[in-house]
Amino acid sequence: MSSSSISKVEFIKWAVVIGLSAIFLLIPEQGFYTYQFKMFITITVFGLSLAAFEIVPVLLISIIMPALWILFEVAPAATVMSPWVGSTFLMIVGAFFMGATLEDCGLLKRLSFYLLCQVKGKYFSLLVSIMAVAILLNILTFGRAYLIITPLAAGLCISLNGMKKNLGVGIAAAVMLGACTSHAYTYQASNWAVLLRMSEGYIAHSDVTPLGIILHNWPMFFISLLILFLISKWYKPEESLGEVTYFKEQLNKLGAITRREKVNALMLLIVLTYALTVNIHKMDINLGFAILPWLVYLPFLKGADDNTIKKVNLSMIFFVAACMGIGTVAGSLGVGELISELCKTLLNGRTSATAAMAILFAIIFGLNFLMTPLAIFALIMNPIAMLATDLGFSALPFAYAINACSEAIILPYEYVPYLVVFSFGMMSMKDFVKVNILRSLLFFGGFLLLQVPYWLLIGLL
Repeated sequence: MSSSSISKVEFIKWAVVIGLSAIFLLIPEQGFYTYQFKMFITITVFGLSLAAFEIVPVLLISIIMPALWILFEVAPAATVMSPWVGSTFLMIVGAFFMGATLEDCGLLKRLSFYLLCQVKGKYFSLLVSIMAVAILLNILTFGRAYLIITPLAAGLCISLNGMKKNLGVGIAAAVMLGACTSHAYTYQASNWAVLLRMSEGYIAHSDVTPLGIILHNWPMFFISLLILFLISKWYKPEESLGEVTYFKEQLNKLGAITRREKVNALMLLIVLTYALTVNIHKMDINLGFAILPWLVYLPFLKGADDNTIKKVNLSMIFFVAACMGIGTVAGSLGVGELISELCKTLLNGRTSATAAMAILFAIIFGLNFLMTPLAIFALIMNPIAMLATDLGFSALPFAYAINACSEAIILPYEYVPYLVVFSFGMMSMKDFVKVNILRSLLFFGGFLLLQVPYWLLIGLL
């Protein structure tokens, strides 16, 4: 067989993608299942399936999916391409650039090693330290900590000979809880770009700030801490850790702090100040991310160069915009009303916030197996905001819930940050599934028993 021939695995992936798409294409048109809706769901399933199986580059999917919606007259081009204009798209570009320049200059790696140097030899202390540093990095990078802390943790795991052992599982779990699950109570720029874009008219941009998210959702931190404690007992290392010197060695290798790191630290401080004081200056938080990160290019600062631009993940930027298009097109086809009516049917006349949140959690948990979180946000945020308003609630806690519930995953492919952690090989697939079943169950229980009552207590619900 030549090297250009399709492999058996690739053939199976293509067969599944085509099969899934064909199912929706062959359903007869009737009622709400019009030609436009049929083509929308077929094209969307085709594109998201390609992304899930990683068959073609994400950039290709990001261009082809909206192009096919226009070609098959699912919606006008102005509707399809509306997410690509306005401050939201500029914000995403700026946020991704900020992540690239902070990573490129080495500032966050230095900060991580410095903080982790304080770790002593106790296993649970080590795991808590990794989780805490990951949470801090999420706050500083607005949700991109998994790209920074994961390779650092994997390096530690290798140095302690813990790959695919109990130690590796514990370290990987700490990374997932700190760098991924903490998105439930820290600001992740790309997630909130989509959620706020899809909830216009229900939630003002000034209602969602990095500080506000922490203050409204901090109980989930203690649920994560409980999960980590249970995992540390479940996966005790086979051997004593001894003295952890890996982080000190890596910090020494970085040498003295550079001028570029200082410039990027200044930029980060300015962005954080802007984001944390939105309620005071009342300016668009999107414009802060769109403009301020580029300060590092001022001629007297030179905190970035052409190589930094090359490290910006343009494919993911385009994919976020394409996912926002899913919600825009779905809204124009009346999908929002269908989802809202489905939720009302499941509620069966009840107006309990807890019941509504439980149904929402179950819906998102199921959709996670089929769609990316960004696509889910784009699809259901508007109808859920509509439902919340009809029930007499603020849409804000429901937006928090949608963002948080997306963290309940079982398999790596469901959400990119967890896939990144898994891809470093610290744990086996079997252990990944076991850990995430436990994590999702406790996360769901904690969400309903602690987070929702807290919202009721502070009057958010």
